[in-house]
Amino acid sequence: MSGGGLPRGRITAVTGGAGAGKTVFSMQSMTNFVKNGGDAVFVSFEQSPRSVLEALSTFAWDAGALVDEGRIQIIDARLRSDIVLSGVFDIGGLLASITGAVSSSSPACVVFDGIDALLTLLDQPSLQRAELLRLQEYAESLSSTVIVTLKLRPGSADSFEDIALYMADCVLELERGTEEGLATRNLRIQKYRSSAHAQSRVPFIMSDHGIEIATIAPLPGHGDVSHERLLTGIPRLDAMLGGGFFRGSSSLFSGAPGTAKTTLGSMFLHAACEAGEPALGIFFDESPAEIIRNVASVGIDLSSQVASGRLILHGMVDRTAGPDELVHEIAEKIRLHRPRHLLIDPVSIFTNAPSAQNAVRRLIQLCKREAITVVMTSLLDRLAGEGEATRSYVSTLCDNWIHLSYLIQAGERNRGLTIVKSRGTAHSNQVAELLLDDTGISIADVYAEDGAVLMGSLRWQKERLNEQALQKERSESDRVEREMLRSIEELELRQSSMTQELFDRRQDLVRLREQAREVQQIEEARRGAMLRRRGGETAPDRKQGAD
Repeated sequence: MSGGGLPRGRITAVTGGAGAGKTVFSMQSMTNFVKNGGDAVFVSFEQSPRSVLEALSTFAWDAGALVDEGRIQIIDARLRSDIVLSGVFDIGGLLASITGAVSSSSPACVVFDGIDALLTLLDQPSLQRAELLRLQEYAESLSSTVIVTLKLRPGSADSFEDIALYMADCVLELERGTEEGLATRNLRIQKYRSSAHAQSRVPFIMSDHGIEIATIAPLPGHGDVSHERLLTGIPRLDAMLGGGFFRGSSSLFSGAPGTAKTTLGSMFLHAACEAGEPALGIFFDESPAEIIRNVASVGIDLSSQVASGRLILHGMVDRTAGPDELVHEIAEKIRLHRPRHLLIDPVSIFTNAPSAQNAVRRLIQLCKREAITVVMTSLLDRLAGEGEATRSYVSTLCDNWIHLSYLIQAGERNRGLTIVKSRGTAHSNQVAELLLDDTGISIADVYAEDGAVLMGSLRWQKERLNEQALQKERSESDRVEREMLRSIEELELRQSSMTQELFDRRQDLVRLREQAREVQQIEEARRGAMLRRRGGETAPDRKQGAD
C-alpha cells in the first residue's frame, strides 16, 4: 500500500477516533523496526508504562523480551493531575530525555502516543505549530521514523490536528464503524509525500498478531486454469453439469430454508474425501456434531471421513464478528489444514453491505489462488420475494449457481433444482426434482403438463400413467405381432402348398410332354411301317405288268 513502508527521518501521523487502533499500529510498527535492528522509544502521554507493557504483551510479538533487553524504552510523559501550568512550555526537554534513553545515537523508531493530550494544553495555534516544527526537526536530525498518534476532533477550526496533518509527510487514517450492526475497521493512507501509495480504504482486523490488512494479492493474468472435472457425489447432477465442477471453481447452492443446501454441500465434502483429497467444512448455523448426525439420515457418512483425518469440520457460531474477521478466521483455517475442497454453510451470514461483499470476494480470490474448489450455501434474500437474489450478491461472483426451490402441489411440498449458471459448461436448463431418502440423494425428471411442472405424487401418478400407456402399447404391439406371425405362417403354408402344386403341375406337364412324344414316335413308327408295307404290296403288280 505504501510502496515500501514508513518514511525514515520524517513524521508519520496516525489519526482516528477512540478505539480505532492507533496505539496498536504504532506498537506493532515499532516492534518490527526493533526486530530489523536498532532501538526504539515509546513515549506515552495517556498510559502508564505498566499499561503499555501489558498492551505489548497481549500480542504475539515477544515485545516483552525486547523491553527486558533494553531495546525498547517506555517513557511516561503523562502530566500529573496536580500540576499547575504557568507560562509557556516546550517539548525540548522531552526530546532530550528520549535521546538519552537509548544506547544508540539514533533510535530506529520513536513513537509519541497521544501527543494531542500534551499539545491541547497550548491554547495558541502558533505555539502548537512551533512545537510540531521542533518535533519535525528532531525527526530529521535523528534519521528516525517518528510515529505520532492523535485523536481527531471533527468540527474544530484551526486545531493543531490540522497543523499536524499538514506538516506530517505520511498520514494514516484509521476508522472504526458499523454496518448493519457489525463492526468494521478500515485504513487509508491519506497522504504520503513522494510515494505512489494506494488511495482506497482497505479493511483490517485485530488479531493476536496485531493489525492485519485484509487484502488478497490479485491473481496473475496468465495463471493456470484447470480443466479437470470433480464429481459432486450425485451422478445425475454431474451429468447436468457436463461432468461436475471444474477444479478450483466456486459454486453456490441457494434456496429457502429446508431446500437441502447443507445436505448437498455435505455430499460434496463426502465425495471429495472419497476421492482421497482433504476437505474443510465451515458451518455457521450448526455444530459439526449436529451436521454429522443430520446428514447421516440421508445416507451421508461424514463421521468416518472425520475419523480418517481427511475431513475437518469447524463451527463458527460467533455472529458478532464482522465480515473481515470471519474471512480472516476462515483463511487461517485454510492455511492450517491446507484443504483441496471447502464448504461454507451458509455464506449468507455476510450481508449485502459493501464491506461484506468485498470480504466474500477476497475469500473467493484466496480459494482460486490456492486452487481450492469452494462450495457455498446461501439463503435467499428475504426482500427478493419469489426471485433468486442472494444476500451479499455472492451469486454474481461464483462460477456455478445451483438454485433450490419448493413447489407445492396436491398438498405436497417438493424440492426443485435448477442450474442457473455454470461458466464454461453446456449445462442443463431443465428443472429437476431433488429426492432425499435414507439411501441418499437422487434427482428425477419432472413432467410438464399444460404449462405446469409436476413433482411428487403428481409426478408419480404421471409416471404410472406413462407406464400403463407403455404397457398398453406393448400389449397392442404384441397382439399385432402375433396376428402378423399367424398371417405369415398361413402365407408360408399356402406358399408351400402352392409350391408343391406348382411342382406337381410341372411334373404332370413333363409327363404329358413325354407321353405326347412317345405317342408321336409310335405314330411315326406306325406310319413308317405302313409305308414299307404298302411298298411291298405294289412291287409284284408292277413286275406282272412288265411281263
